[in-house]
Amino acid sequence: MQAVILAGGKGTRLLPLTVYRPKPMIPFFNKPMMEYMVNALVNAGVEEIFVLVGYLKERIMEYFGDGSEFGVQIHYSNGDNIKLGTAGATKKVVDKIEDTFIVASSDVLTNLDIRALYEYHKKKNALATIALSEVEDPTQYGISIVDPENRIIKFKEKPKPEEAFSNLVNAGIYVFEPEVFDLVPKGENFDFSLNLFPKMLEEKLPLYGFPFKEYWNDIGRPSSYLQATADVFLGRLKLPQIKTESLKGNLEHGGSIYSGKRCQIRNPNIRGFAVLGDNVKIGRNVKIERSVIFSNVTIEEGAEIHEAIIGENVYIGKGVVIESGSVIGDNSVIEDFTKIGANVKVWTESRIGKESIILPD
Repeated sequence: MQAVILAGGKGTRLLPLTVYRPKPMIPFFNKPMMEYMVNALVNAGVEEIFVLVGYLKERIMEYFGDGSEFGVQIHYSNGDNIKLGTAGATKKVVDKIEDTFIVASSDVLTNLDIRALYEYHKKKNALATIALSEVEDPTQYGISIVDPENRIIKFKEKPKPEEAFSNLVNAGIYVFEPEVFDLVPKGENFDFSLNLFPKMLEEKLPLYGFPFKEYWNDIGRPSSYLQATADVFLGRLKLPQIKTESLKGNLEHGGSIYSGKRCQIRNPNIRGFAVLGDNVKIGRNVKIERSVIFSNVTIEEGAEIHEAIIGENVYIGKGVVIESGSVIGDNSVIEDFTKIGANVKVWTESRIGKESIILPD
């Protein structure tokens, strides 16, 4: 079985975390987000993956290599993938695809049974099948209405609230027959949601939906990244390396901590959860609440981190307070007794002097 992974985007909504790393390489429980999708595809029976790269592609190619460490053959398609759109970029590799294949976004976290999606597509004799997840606010996604047979009869990309006729949204995972790409013009910008699916509906071609109940989260913003992290501790999102049964009580009566290698932690005060990368040093009386701290970070005594994401190689001085929703970019220094207000993005390579106050707009 073959698959394509879409991994070319810039992840602008996650800035400054994506200044030095592409979105698929953002660490999630100390593994790049894309690694979870690669493993899910391998578990579904995929033997060969074509990764469509773009922004900071070297980081992806260096980490995943030829795929042998992950039990799969990996090839890379470079060039104008972002300019060509999702369907246009996928068309570039279709001549190497032999049969029915899967296309998946690199930045979704899900417990979807991808094998079941594939088999459902085959059973329906579909040309394309879209995995559909149910969400409360569908305005950020492509939405679908399906008939009783789950054939898609209406599709709209990112509707306004008043146009949202469904809360079944495109989950960014698809199954295709190669011949459907005959509809995609060569070398032109052509998107699955904006162009290909509407064209299939117009020509009355068999486009099906696969509604699923398993966990799904599109990591588009810092808030959804932190929510997905919380969902792991709550047992909603299942990761193979983490057993959460024993952790649920900790979220209510204190805090759970998940750390990487070579961390030094002195009696931390954890509320909710803390996820630490490698080589993190935490001084005395530090409070951490529902936060993720990347590798090579030092947090001095008395600091407080509330619902924040701290990038790599960051120094946080004594008594610093970082409020909810803030993101600190890589290689930054926050000097003693500084206060970072709520929802502030501190850019990479920043140096904020002692006793400063940084407030949102």
